[in-house]
Amino acid sequence: MGVMLDIIVASMIGAVITLIIMNANLVIGQTWATYNGGVMVQQLLISDAQIVEGEFRNMGCGVDSAASQKILQALDTCITFRMALRPDPNSEIKTVKYYSGSPSELSATENPDDRFLYRQENSATPEKVGMVTRFNIKYYDFQNDTMPTPVSSSDLINIGIVEITLEVQSPYVSFVDANGVKRFASAMWKQTRLASQNLKR
Repeated sequence: MGVMLDIIVASMIGAVITLIIMNANLVIGQTWATYNGGVMVQQLLISDAQIVEGEFRNMGCGVDSAASQKILQALDTCITFRMALRPDPNSEIKTVKYYSGSPSELSATENPDDRFLYRQENSATPEKVGMVTRFNIKYYDFQNDTMPTPVSSSDLINIGIVEITLEVQSPYVSFVDANGVKRFASAMWKQTRLASQNLKR
């Protein structure tokens, strides 16, 4: 009888240890997936942010405000502006448009919020800058007051500051939580009140 009891107790202890090991492996797997996903989305976000920030800071460069507008369209997920590569009257002035696409374009990924961020120069075919889950723009006038979007054509000339919010999430599921909800690694970049000095000239 004592031997049988020892076997039962040993089996129970073995089962508990097995469950602990399985749970530890699951936690380690989730942590590793989250870490890898976090590193990936941060790299993607940095790549997107460098392109957007660099060009947004130069919007209106080389454009004579007395002759034409510097910002042509101002929506919460789309902006069109004019700029030249150099502040030179002989430089070619280009029209640049940034906007986010539809999530339906990226149905192949596991993340339902994935979409492309597009850049279009003049009337050329739009180029895919990167993949984002969020691309939002806010506009402020020269008194730092928020301007409602879409900004009316008559108020475009009053835009003095642009605020950009970019979010990138992993296209793959990092883990599924206890409620069965898919979780994705995420990184966000917010350039608060990005002021282009060229808009004030």
